[in-house]
Amino acid sequence: MIRLLCLVTGARKEELLQVVYSFSALLFLLLSYYLIKPLRNSQFLKDFDPNYLPFLYLVIPLLSFIVTKTFNFFCDRMNKFTLIVRTYLLIMVCKVCFTWILQYGGKPATVIFFLWGSVYFLLALPTLWACFNDFFLPQQGERLFGFVQMGATVGGIVGSILSGMVSRAESLRPYATLISAASMGIALIFLILASRLKQEHEKVEIEQTVVERSFWSDVIGLVRIRYVRSIAIMVTCLACFTTSLDFLSQKMIDQKMSQNQYRETFPELDSSTGLEGYKVVYSLKSMPDKEAEAAWEKYAVAHDVHDFQARYKTYKAEVESKIRAVLSDVSLYQGVVGMFMLTVVARWVFTHLGLRMAVSILPAFALLALVAFSFPLEILSVELILVFSGSFNYALNNATKEILYSATSEETKYKHKPLIEGPFMRLGDITASILKLGTGALAVAVAWTGDAGDRIFLAITFSLVLIWWKAIVYAGKTYDTRRASFREKAPRLDGDEIGISPS
Repeated sequence: MIRLLCLVTGARKEELLQVVYSFSALLFLLLSYYLIKPLRNSQFLKDFDPNYLPFLYLVIPLLSFIVTKTFNFFCDRMNKFTLIVRTYLLIMVCKVCFTWILQYGGKPATVIFFLWGSVYFLLALPTLWACFNDFFLPQQGERLFGFVQMGATVGGIVGSILSGMVSRAESLRPYATLISAASMGIALIFLILASRLKQEHEKVEIEQTVVERSFWSDVIGLVRIRYVRSIAIMVTCLACFTTSLDFLSQKMIDQKMSQNQYRETFPELDSSTGLEGYKVVYSLKSMPDKEAEAAWEKYAVAHDVHDFQARYKTYKAEVESKIRAVLSDVSLYQGVVGMFMLTVVARWVFTHLGLRMAVSILPAFALLALVAFSFPLEILSVELILVFSGSFNYALNNATKEILYSATSEETKYKHKPLIEGPFMRLGDITASILKLGTGALAVAVAWTGDAGDRIFLAITFSLVLIWWKAIVYAGKTYDTRRASFREKAPRLDGDEIGISPS
């Protein structure tokens, strides 16, 4: 049995238990997240027009920067693992509180939940992977991180299935955040077990000392080292691409589901007013509650629609449920395809083609996806693009990225990494948001159609993907050429210390 597990995981006998603990921690963390992610998006689309998304994405990077800098402040002043444990416990408390805040807080609660749900995971996931990067050396990462990352894929699959079940069960819908908090608690238990196993193997107690640094020292250190800077560019441009897909795909999914539900809920209105009635009903969620209520009554009287207010609430609830179910299904299939990539593709690519080729797969697909979006697409085509882009990203790309981190110093893993995966990633969201708003405003100013503005938006995003590709080719090439200098017991260092020019 142990021999079979070693074959499946790529681990040696003495590594096996720690690999299983790491796999399990990642599985339950992602399970918890995939209960939050569809809920976050569906709650927002229930209460707001999707065109408001870019404005929120402008706020998220600032919040992420504040959270990350707060974490880094304490990172220099207390034991890093203790800080991570306390951070996880705080996040779990927030999830429990949102169980009731979402039910009674109205639209303000929806905005707060969306912002929180977009920020907390950017700290939770990088800090978990920082521990894994610390547990394993680069050569171990090449053998093991494909299987460890599979924990995230399995967690995404199970979380998506569970999220879909919760969204379809009326009695369970309000408690998705409670289930998510419990799952995150299990992830924390496995992380603690893996950490204790590492301490037993090393038999070393590391003392944490207070280090006085300038406020911008972590950012300056990140930018100074070209190898780490290349990873930051990779993450930022990837976020710009994925956010661009979100803007386009969520708008299409929202409109399609809303129109179908409108026909089911208001059949008599659909038969008498057609598309005009749908546009009126759809526009109500963009209004303040009191203004929308007055518009309901006026429109209902004008078209002799009975129980309009109650039926509109039913319409909104059903649209939210169906959008959440669709997003959960997309996440599920992302996980299924990702499982195939990690079990069949990843280890072969790492062994025979090298890391440079592995990190080039996703940007190549991104370029093809952006070309596809320049043409009219059916909703099924959009879902397929989301499935494959997500599976390439969350499975193969994440595993290769974490191998790059494994060849860095402790400061990079625990301080630079949260900055890269948090504020720098959200810088990509800002870029996509500004581009989307700017090209939309330009299209309106010169009386172009909305499609023309989207094409300009896609063209600029296409050029950013080319910059992304150049940066990761450098990082992958550097890792491939320098990996021979890493020894099983050698320290992992940054910059000039491993022969990488900081410029």
